[in-house]
Amino acid sequence: MEDNIEMQPYIPPYLETITIDLDDLEDEMTVQGKHLKNLYIEDQACRNLIFKECILENVTFSENRFKKIEFNNVIFKKCDLSNQNMEDAIFHKSRFEECKLTGLSLPESCIQYVTFEGCLGDYLNVGFALMKDVHFKGCELKFANFGSCKFNKVDFDTCNLIAAEFAGTKLNGLDFTTCRIDGLKVKLLELKGIKVTPDQALEFAKMLGLKIEGMEKSNE
Repeated sequence: MEDNIEMQPYIPPYLETITIDLDDLEDEMTVQGKHLKNLYIEDQACRNLIFKECILENVTFSENRFKKIEFNNVIFKKCDLSNQNMEDAIFHKSRFEECKLTGLSLPESCIQYVTFEGCLGDYLNVGFALMKDVHFKGCELKFANFGSCKFNKVDFDTCNLIAAEFAGTKLNGLDFTTCRIDGLKVKLLELKGIKVTPDQALEFAKMLGLKIEGMEKSNE
């Protein structure tokens, strides 16, 4: 997926660099062709704000109230979006690199052609989101909520998904073999078609209350 040209954000060759905190964001405003670096975006309340063809580097979001915010062709580098609430957000052709996303809430959002790499996303909430061509690589996603999502070409590579929530989401075709999935919260019918290792399959069997003959003796 990473090599797919559809996944690559378009960033213009020349960007205006901004290093002053943004404190004047407004409804319906578009921020385009900027390199936001080493700054804070905090205590802002906006609807339909758009970031387009931008790089956000070491940007910290704090105490904002965004409704229907859109990020279109945006690269996030070492940004901190922890505990932000961005309901009904749109992420299109964007990339997160080594970002802090702990507790980030994106319920009912639309996330398409997006890559998350090396991110800290424990307690990330994307419940009821539409996710298409989304790639998670090397991410911490413990206790994350992927419940009741619509997945289309979503994959997890070397991620920590301990106790993550997937109830109500069809997982057919997902490959969890490189991930930690202890305590994964999922319904029985949603396990159909997933790919797991033998040890992971055993954990699922235990979750379902199955007793496998010979296993107890072999573990003594």
